[in-house]
Amino acid sequence: MIGEVFVVDDEPGIRLLLSEVIRRANYNVMNFDRSDQALKAALTKPPRIIFLDYLIDPLRGDEVINQLNEASIDVPVVLMSGMAAQEVRQKLGEVEVYDVIEKPFSITDINQILEKLSVRI
Repeated sequence: MIGEVFVVDDEPGIRLLLSEVIRRANYNVMNFDRSDQALKAALTKPPRIIFLDYLIDPLRGDEVINQLNEASIDVPVVLMSGMAAQEVRQKLGEVEVYDVIEKPFSITDINQILEKLSVRI
């Protein structure tokens, strides 16, 4: 296995699809339906990558990223949203994120991100 990837989304179908694609790319996957649970796990043992829903409870994606940064946890975060990627980037302001992908996304989109990140990591 290449490493661990967190999938954080309140939609079971999104978690299932992403998990399957990521496992096929030879990563371990941990699924979370709440952002606070994912944050706690990341602070304890940071994953290689986080796929994170932007509008998830109880902490929005940007709030999770800010808390990771405050704890000096450097992990690439891919934000997922039903909003346009440009709109999400504007809302993020100064918050840095590896990528923003729009829902619905394709398996190809996920594989390309994983491939780029595997070179970086």
